[in-house]
Amino acid sequence: MLRNITHTRRTVVLATSVVFCGVLFLGGVSVNFAQSGFGMSKGLPQHHQAPDFHLQMIDGKAVSKSSLNGQPTLMMFWAPWCHVCQVELPKIHDFHEAVKPHGLQVLSVGFADAKENVVGYIHGHSDVFTFLSAYDVDNIVASDFKIRATPTFVLLDADGSVRLVHPGAGVLHNPKLLSFVEDLVS
Repeated sequence: MLRNITHTRRTVVLATSVVFCGVLFLGGVSVNFAQSGFGMSKGLPQHHQAPDFHLQMIDGKAVSKSSLNGQPTLMMFWAPWCHVCQVELPKIHDFHEAVKPHGLQVLSVGFADAKENVVGYIHGHSDVFTFLSAYDVDNIVASDFKIRATPTFVLLDADGSVRLVHPGAGVLHNPKLLSFVEDLVS
């Protein structure tokens, strides 16, 4: 009897661990311990104006909503400790190289970690970070955009309206992003 209870507990713990790891791996959910309440979120509603924001880029220059100069922008909110982000960033690099001649820019926003960790990761992967990269001090911009997971992608059109919010991996297969890019290219 005791052996059956112990076996049942081990089975439940193992099953729970497998499900949790599967959610983290497949769903791209990463928890931010710097702010309470982080988890999956849909972010801002689509077709609403993005909030004004001001960030300092890693090279020391400033970037803001108004400085995007009417260019459509794919923002990627990420953290160095996020394994899904580490997998997605090289894909975003390749995407950026393909779409930048058509006017779509990428802005990576490191958050949910210390600035030195974000900067260190960027410098250690300089071949990937060929796009605009900024650090979100105190997660202010992420909070304004209602970002609750890493990575989360936000597509802004040339007018600064939110066209897509995509938490987790796989944004490059999102039909709304593909349609947006197709319209830009044609």
